[in-house]
Amino acid sequence: MKTLQEIQERLAQIDEELRKEGITIEEVRKLQAEIKELNAAKEEIRKAAEQAAETRRMIADGTVPVTVLQSRDNGQGAQQRTFAVDSVEYRDAYLKNLMGKPLDAEERAALTSANAVIPTEMQNKIWDKLRENPLIAEIDMLHVPGYVVLPKATTVNDANWVAMGTAATDSGDVVGSVSLGAKKLIKTIEIEADIKAMSIPAFQTWLVNKLVEKMETAICAAVINGAGSATVPQGVMAAAAGATAKTVAFTVAGLGEAMGALPSAYHRNAVWVMSAATFYGTIMPLATDSNGLLVMNGIEQRLLGHKVVLDENVAAKIIFGDFHNGYAFNFGDDIRVESDTSVEFRKGSTVYRAMALADGAVVQGEAFVVATKSA
Repeated sequence: MKTLQEIQERLAQIDEELRKEGITIEEVRKLQAEIKELNAAKEEIRKAAEQAAETRRMIADGTVPVTVLQSRDNGQGAQQRTFAVDSVEYRDAYLKNLMGKPLDAEERAALTSANAVIPTEMQNKIWDKLRENPLIAEIDMLHVPGYVVLPKATTVNDANWVAMGTAATDSGDVVGSVSLGAKKLIKTIEIEADIKAMSIPAFQTWLVNKLVEKMETAICAAVINGAGSATVPQGVMAAAAGATAKTVAFTVAGLGEAMGALPSAYHRNAVWVMSAATFYGTIMPLATDSNGLLVMNGIEQRLLGHKVVLDENVAAKIIFGDFHNGYAFNFGDDIRVESDTSVEFRKGSTVYRAMALADGAVVQGEAFVVATKSA
C-alpha cells in the first residue's frame, strides 16, 4: 500500500501528464481511474489516522481498554486479532461469555481489561431499537455520564427593537434548572433453550430484542406516570410536572380546545398520546370523509394535523404536547448485561439482567396539555 507522500507524488505526476498535448481519451480515462483509486487510498489513510488518534485519546482517558493483539499461525500465515470494545473479536468474546461458552486466554484478558463493558455494536443496537418505540422517539434522549443539570426557563422576556446607537436594556429573564440523577433501571429475562447452540449474531439479536422489549416498557411507563421520586423518573402526568390540565369533551370541538391550551411555540413538534382504546373506540368514530379529522395510512395516524402515539400508560386521558422540547431522559451510564445460571438451576435455564443508570423529568411543564374526558 502506498504511503501518503507516494500518493501525493503520483497525483502530481498525473497532473503533469494531463497537461500534455495530444493526450488521448483512453489515456485520460485510465488516469481518471487511477486518480479515483489514489483518492480512495488517501481516504483510508485519513480514517486510519483519525481512528488511531481517537483510540490514543480514549486510552489516555481510561474510557476503553488498551487493544489486545494476538498473532497466531494456523498454517496459512499469521493472523492478528484485535480486542477493542468496537471490534468483532471483543463482541464475540463478550457474547460467548454471556452464553457460557469457553474463552481463550486473550478473550478473558480483554474482558477483564475492559471491565466487561458492553460492546459498541451491541450498545448501538440497543439504542437504535429503543428509538423505534414511537414515544421514546419523541423524547430528547441523552447519553451524558453522571448527573445532568438542564436549564429551565421560568421567565423569558421578548427581544426589543432599539434605535441605532442606543444601548439595549437587559431583560429580567429567570432561568431555573432540572436535575437528572442516576436511578437504577433493572430488567431480567429468562431462557430455557440451549443457548450454546445459537450462533453469536443470532444470540445478540435475540438478547437485544428481549432486553429492549422489557426496558422500553419501563421507560414509557415512567415518562407518562413516573412519580419523580428518589427511585423513579418524573412523568408528564405527575402532579409536580406542571402540565396544563383540561377537562373537555372528546369531540372535535373538545380536542380543539385542548390544542388551544398549548402555547403556539410548542405546536411544531406536538404529538397526541393516548391509549389504543381511546383512539379506536372514541376518537376514530368522530372522523368522516368531510371533516378531515384523521389521516391514517396504516403506519402513522395523524389527528388534526399532529402525529398520534399510542401508549396504554395514558389510560383514559389524552396528552397533547411537545416531548422533544418539554421532556428529557438521560442514560448516565452504559447499559450493563450479565448472566446467571444458578437462579434457575433445576430447570437448566439462564437469566439475563440488564441494568442502566438513568433518569427523566419534565423540563417545560407548559409544553404539555393533559386532557380528561368530561362527564
